[in-house]
Amino acid sequence: MTTLKSSKTTSMPQTQTHTVSTTPSQLPNLLNQEWLITAGNGTYAMGSVPGCNTRRYHGLLIAATHPPVGRIVALTQIFEKIVFKDNTKLELTTNQFRSEDNKITQVPEGFTLQTTFKKGLSTTWEYTHKNLKLTKTLYLHWKTHTAQIRYEIISTQDATLNLSPMMSLRDFHSLLNHQHAGQWHVNPAKDQVTISRKGQAVTLQSTEGQFHQQPDWWYNVYYQADHERGQECHEDLYVPGYYQIKLEANTAKRIDLTVNLGTEAASPLVYPEQQRFEHLEPIIEKIQSELPKTDRHDIPSALSLAIAADDFVVDRTIQGKAGSTILAGYPWFADWGRDTFIALPGLLLCTGRYEEACATLKTFAGAIKYGLIPNRFDDYDDTNAHYNTVDASLWFINAAVQYYEATKDQASWDDWLCHACKTIINTYIQGTKTPTEDNSASGEIQMAGDGLISAGSVETQLTWMDAACGGKVFTPRHGKAVEINSLWYNALASMHHILKDNDPSTSKHYEKLMKRIKRAFPKLFWDEDQERLYDYVYINDEDQIITDTAFRPNQIFACALPYSPMPKTKQQAIIKAVKKHLLTPFGLRTLSPTDKHYEALYTGHQMARDAAYHQGTVWPWLIGPLAEAILRVGKFSEGAKEEASNVISPLLSDFNRRGLGQLNEIHEAMPPHRPVGCIAQAWSVSEILRVLQMIGQS
Repeated sequence: MTTLKSSKTTSMPQTQTHTVSTTPSQLPNLLNQEWLITAGNGTYAMGSVPGCNTRRYHGLLIAATHPPVGRIVALTQIFEKIVFKDNTKLELTTNQFRSEDNKITQVPEGFTLQTTFKKGLSTTWEYTHKNLKLTKTLYLHWKTHTAQIRYEIISTQDATLNLSPMMSLRDFHSLLNHQHAGQWHVNPAKDQVTISRKGQAVTLQSTEGQFHQQPDWWYNVYYQADHERGQECHEDLYVPGYYQIKLEANTAKRIDLTVNLGTEAASPLVYPEQQRFEHLEPIIEKIQSELPKTDRHDIPSALSLAIAADDFVVDRTIQGKAGSTILAGYPWFADWGRDTFIALPGLLLCTGRYEEACATLKTFAGAIKYGLIPNRFDDYDDTNAHYNTVDASLWFINAAVQYYEATKDQASWDDWLCHACKTIINTYIQGTKTPTEDNSASGEIQMAGDGLISAGSVETQLTWMDAACGGKVFTPRHGKAVEINSLWYNALASMHHILKDNDPSTSKHYEKLMKRIKRAFPKLFWDEDQERLYDYVYINDEDQIITDTAFRPNQIFACALPYSPMPKTKQQAIIKAVKKHLLTPFGLRTLSPTDKHYEALYTGHQMARDAAYHQGTVWPWLIGPLAEAILRVGKFSEGAKEEASNVISPLLSDFNRRGLGQLNEIHEAMPPHRPVGCIAQAWSVSEILRVLQMIGQS
């Protein structure tokens, strides 16, 4: 029998933040409520409230083989079966299957015995039967690739518990077909069993019972969410055998099963949450100290906000150098430059995580190429980065300046951070080309004579509205984009003020550019008839200036950033127009419903989803710039703070809606604004934290 490792304390504080009462009749809704727990290194676990996997990315252990990426589904599920002395059988697992006539069934029906689901730093399922009470809790060991499943059981009869691991050992983007699965190897030892396939291995260890090797398959498990996304949605799962554990009548039993990436077993912990909670304590205190002092009931607890923010911050090693980074979203995103630096102020500065903020900035600064910050690092090759973006580098400067202002870290600023910011600005002034996947030039980034930045072509998607599929670019936004030039002006102004004393010549150079931009920006972008800004302006093949009149949220950045090229009166008009045409309870629409290209729904295959991605679909993160614009233009008055609080209020309540303790990437444009996309998005959470802090501090 394995001895559980001790921890520093004899008890743990309450760490559960969400509780859901479950009944069989609620199954359709509960299947759409998903949970996430993370380990700080890219490894995570994810599933639905009833424990039924509804997408390929669900599992009890999705391990990062090359942290924080290279993720594989190391353990999909545990099939739990209890056989009582009178031969009554209970099966607690739930899977879905779809017949040829599209009828969906749940086999087994473990959800019918479930009474409660709880989520915090761990996830807990409670099951009740007339002969049994069972609690199952899933933990992830902090900064490792280990899942620990704890069963606490009391039975009124003698019984046998069988625990059968269900496995795929596959890349988390793919699905397993038994016909092409390759050879499985099962190596049971005295107190552990190693299971491997195609170079990947996990090792299981249980504090109770004996492992019985008995290979089996579950065929055609159905993933409903994948089906809704127009993807392949069936998978075969391998069962290498089962642990058999004896239960004595009226005697409480606790069993801990660990699953570890690799060929070594991991010892179970008495308090598996302890290490992460200790890591979170100062973050919780920082958030709590800066939340608005109010009697509003929609603000989540500091613990809930701390967990949500912490889920995205992970270790990252680039070419042998250890650092930090921010994963853009779960389950499928890695670390993207744009997302990282939009999210960094909220996730790291508002939470007092200055060392990790510095390390994240340094990770990307060390990867500057062509004068640009990477758009993203490759999932499978950390020596390969992609640079097809015009705004990631400007968001980097914004985050770098905020970091410097928050920390006064002069050593880092003088040593490398200021140089990185200057390199980017000089590159934009002189002009560059951004490489495509094959390193050919995909579109120039260059400063025009009026001081404004022009980038891209009709074939490229260099701004954050970057959806493309099958060679079709849905929102190219080439030429002079409104938010790019808002960011550009803000970058120059921020650097001008910081460099005034120590580098006056560079500061004065930036100031001259600022004055040029402040003259050009309103003339080029202001739509006098509609009293708002054009989305982008470009020169066509006949050398004509074309203004794009699509009503989009990108103009809000001309009001939200610390330095704006627009006069206050026009900023007020922009805010009014954005609120009227684009505001929803869960963020801003990406296109006005009156536009002929507006897409109300986000569903179906990838081409259909990408076509809707920025053509109306609601993005929660954009509520941050709107709220900030309201605060800045309203000079942080009590009325402005109340208005900003009101616009973020539905999202605060949404922490319990679908992604328990998290905020979605996107919502559908049409009411009731169904949450879609990733269930947990870094910049959605970041912007809420940032706005709460601005309201609390002002």
